[in-house]
Amino acid sequence: MVFKSGRRLVAVATLLTAVGLTSACGDGTEPADAAGEPGNATSTAAGKPVQRTEPLTAAELKPALLTAEQVVGFEITGSSARDGAAEEPSYDAEETVSPEACRPVRDATRGDDEETAAAQSTMYRGKSALAPRSTNLLSYPEEAARTRMTRLRVALGSCDRFRVSNAFGKSSLTSEVLKAPDLGDEALRFRTLSRMDETGFAWKLVTAVRVGGVIATMDVQEITGPLSPQKLATFKPEPGPDEAVIARLVENVTDAQGA
Repeated sequence: MVFKSGRRLVAVATLLTAVGLTSACGDGTEPADAAGEPGNATSTAAGKPVQRTEPLTAAELKPALLTAEQVVGFEITGSSARDGAAEEPSYDAEETVSPEACRPVRDATRGDDEETAAAQSTMYRGKSALAPRSTNLLSYPEEAARTRMTRLRVALGSCDRFRVSNAFGKSSLTSEVLKAPDLGDEALRFRTLSRMDETGFAWKLVTAVRVGGVIATMDVQEITGPLSPQKLATFKPEPGPDEAVIARLVENVTDAQGA
């Protein structure tokens, strides 16, 4: 199926909301293995390490988002930023994760009410692409960011299968830990497959990188209708096409931390 460019964001966003794969930072909109262990901040100024003591604000995070000049071949469709934790949605969005210990995997790209600021953008690989790339920057005191990454690492070690139930229905998920890039202070990468009863499947590939007190994530999403296992495998998102832009995102965050 092919969407017109003008309809694509609305159509895909509707599907992503139904399976709980979207994340939001604010109201404004503008055009396997875990690698890396926690360490000291790597930002530098005049060749010397910088230890930032205060979390980045929304005004400092937003310029770290990728720009059109940095992602040639991609189309950025919107961005936003906010200070503080996300507001509760106005609709009934209560979601259960079973076992509950797997929630860090489910919520890897979302805030957890402890973030001090966040910034988000969405892009597509070309004007006719259907798989969105969502970038999320979450700012914390550094120790809180370390703790969040540890929780995700622990959950990935035991949550190869779990279930999710929300207002849109039930789905079963499997997760697969992948080799993470050597970026930032620590990094994790994994892929999940959601089976949504008889309505189809949703792949999600997540790369999470911590730079000081900022956790930068990029997730690639592929949603399909009912497919055979052989056909489903052809939609599996792979990290290769996005490695350069992920590295540039981490560079942006590193610069923001050292500013």
